[in-house]
Amino acid sequence: MLELREIANVLSGVSVREAIHGAARFMRLSDLSEIKAGKSPALAIGETPAVARALTIEEGDLIVGARGVTTDVCVATGAVFGAFVSLDLYLVRPNRALVNPQYLAAFLDLPTTQAALSGGKQGTGLARLAKEALEKTEVPLPPMERQQLIAGLAQSFEREARLLKQLANLNTILSREAVTRAIRAADTGRNFSRSAQ
Repeated sequence: MLELREIANVLSGVSVREAIHGAARFMRLSDLSEIKAGKSPALAIGETPAVARALTIEEGDLIVGARGVTTDVCVATGAVFGAFVSLDLYLVRPNRALVNPQYLAAFLDLPTTQAALSGGKQGTGLARLAKEALEKTEVPLPPMERQQLIAGLAQSFEREARLLKQLANLNTILSREAVTRAIRAADTGRNFSRSAQ
């Protein structure tokens, strides 16, 4: 096992100075949920940060939530490439010679890892995950072929979960529509019998 900092760069987010005509895009904590749901987030627009640690999101990067009850994790998608991460997020740039980004995301999403990360949170209210606690997270590193297989397995389960959620949403809409039509039909039948009298 190696600590996360030995296999990836962990960078803190930057302050967002929103500006209508700004040249930079910023990913916020709320955008992380959108990406996890398979959607394209509406990123904030602002002034380009002037700090050295401000790197833009690239392919293979992980975005990790710094605040919240759970520590949300996702692999960056094309919708956020070139954007900066806000203060409530960490940008994790894996050394791809050592670790598969999807494998790393799957590991960080495990309940046992989530519990360990929760122990590294500080503050009251909306607790914040300390960067050092994230960096010290120990990550098992099987051979790259196994990492790819595990990553594929995790992605399959994520796709299945998204599809099941979509199916449940469609089922809710369909059932509400069926009940609405039944009520309308019953009401129309009652109104028809009243007019016949």
